[in-house]
Amino acid sequence: MLDDELRDLGLAIVDAPKGARIAHGGVAELYRVALHSRVASRVVMLLDRQEGVEDPDGLYDVVRRVAWESHLPADATFLVDLATQGAPREQHHGRYLTQRAKDAVVDRLRAKTGARPDVDRNAPDLRVHVRWGGSQVLVGVDPFGPLHFRGYRPRGAPAPLRENLAAALLKLAAWDPETPLIDPMCGSGTWLVEAAWIARDVAPGLGRRLGAWAGHDRGTWARLHREADERRRASSSTPVRILGCDVDLGALAMARESLATAQVEGVTLRRQDVRDLAPPEGWENGHLVVNPPYGERLGADASHGVGADDAELQMLHARLGDAFKQRFGGWTAHVLQASPRLLQQVGLKPKARHVVFNGPLECRFADFPLRAATSEGGPSWRKPSAESESFANRFKKNLKKQRAWAKGAGVSCFRLYDGDIPEYNVAVDLYATNEGEHAVVQEYQRPRKVDPGAAERRLRDVVLLMPELLGVDPEAVHVRTRQRQRGSQYEKRGDGRRLEVEEGGLRFLVDLDGYLDTGLFLDHRLVRAEVAEKARGKRFLNLFAYTCSASVHAAAAGATTTSVDLSQTYLDWGADVFVRNRLDLRNHRFLRADVERFLSRERGEYDVVFLNPPSYSRSKAMEGDFSLERDHVDLLDFCLGLVAPGGSLYFTTHARGFELDPRAAEYATEVSDRLVPPDFTRSPFRGWLFER
Repeated sequence: MLDDELRDLGLAIVDAPKGARIAHGGVAELYRVALHSRVASRVVMLLDRQEGVEDPDGLYDVVRRVAWESHLPADATFLVDLATQGAPREQHHGRYLTQRAKDAVVDRLRAKTGARPDVDRNAPDLRVHVRWGGSQVLVGVDPFGPLHFRGYRPRGAPAPLRENLAAALLKLAAWDPETPLIDPMCGSGTWLVEAAWIARDVAPGLGRRLGAWAGHDRGTWARLHREADERRRASSSTPVRILGCDVDLGALAMARESLATAQVEGVTLRRQDVRDLAPPEGWENGHLVVNPPYGERLGADASHGVGADDAELQMLHARLGDAFKQRFGGWTAHVLQASPRLLQQVGLKPKARHVVFNGPLECRFADFPLRAATSEGGPSWRKPSAESESFANRFKKNLKKQRAWAKGAGVSCFRLYDGDIPEYNVAVDLYATNEGEHAVVQEYQRPRKVDPGAAERRLRDVVLLMPELLGVDPEAVHVRTRQRQRGSQYEKRGDGRRLEVEEGGLRFLVDLDGYLDTGLFLDHRLVRAEVAEKARGKRFLNLFAYTCSASVHAAAAGATTTSVDLSQTYLDWGADVFVRNRLDLRNHRFLRADVERFLSRERGEYDVVFLNPPSYSRSKAMEGDFSLERDHVDLLDFCLGLVAPGGSLYFTTHARGFELDPRAAEYATEVSDRLVPPDFTRSPFRGWLFER
């Protein structure tokens, strides 16, 4: 693709070393590439090329021979970008080789001018580019820096897809700008901007500025820049049929900002889940391009690819395939994915798989020609396996039993299945919401010995069976993967929405998509009831309060409450629930603070304290980190210091294998048996009561 671009720009390619192209030309040709190339990573004016370089001293000599005094002004800053291939990489550390090249530039300039230029790693006036492959060294100046940086993406936006790769993949997809293009997960809008620029002949380098390179010809740059801008103006009214969708409102806001900065009009943005994806009326025979999440964890072995064992990502790819097949007959879909196993979850046969690198990740860009769907009313080509009959039978028995129990106990949100059959190692919770019943399917972290293919099939079985077994819409089935906790306790996963549920005559809000936990720990319903009764008309302290559900129960019982959590999002969530239950906020405190820091400074007394800490937590707002196993004795001591005479401290944990330190156990009564509800006996938490 780069060869085609260079030829279109009138450049003659004279050599093609790995990862580069060398072409004849001067400053004007350099500017044409900088302005018009959509797929090049950088453009370098080659100053020297030497063979037979075998060691760092030889590299130093080659770089020092260049007349840097003719290229770098005395008051300018510079940076060396060095790329190596072959033997030099193996024998010497890249940082050391870069240092040697930098020394060569500095020594040359100091010898010739008496001045020592400064290195700037963030925004250098000039980049010195060195490539060392085998025994060949290429040395040049890179006046413009990375060409993939177009300047339209918002600061802080996640950048999973480089701009030049996005443009290259549009070319690889053979997309005709006169046909429709849809990106179902548009993120910050990279594909949308690149496609619109291609359709309207906008040179991607129009926003570039000349730097401090002494070899610049500003008159030539001005002429070529003016010509490119005239071409842009002439095509500015060209209509485009480009649609960007995302379920995340934050992503759509960034896409909107990218389009505005890139001065692109006429691209449509729409908030839409992939399950609802469909072409706008009149859009036929177009292309879909999508760069779905890769995930962060590796599968059971490295061959499975990034994120391959993540249940949510598997179902996401399956839903993509369902939408493609059901609603996009006659289109061509293109999926970029680093995990071959996740690519398989699309469930369609690709016509081609192109190997490309997205940064350091080896990816597949798969082409799926789509025929018209062969059925209506749902993805009939996805059916539960015969093996799933055992799960379905057990689930039906559980459903009958648990519904009867829940009705008698007045419980509206409860667990239906909890890994009863080892092969189907999932939990299924039912939420009766203000918009009907919803099911949350949680896959427990898979042991390495479990075959990933079998685990994926069984998870798919469960998700496919839920609508039929529960009588709910497929969109009311939510999937997530439980895994060992890292980082913050409650990590945001996406852009969900809050539904209302009822517990003990009170109303609560749950988010079944946005976070790993829903906002209401169902297994703590008896804990909340007991601490509320204990705190009736008294002072209640809720530590690691999360969405303050225990505080809501206590406040409804007449307690004055203090809720402490490091997340303002969850404290605001809790305050919303207080208001929803008509509880006067003036009698209650919501404190955003590190709990350990709060405990060291608090001087008040409380009649009931509830402590449900994470197993591990780390945040920028904390001093260090928190480990339950390491820190729980000190934490309990601090808490007990705030309990008033005659008061109580409830301590619960979900940490597997946790044992209370004997120094603390001496003063505690374990209350797990009476506080763990019957629907959670297969995966119980542990709880202790300390009384003053």
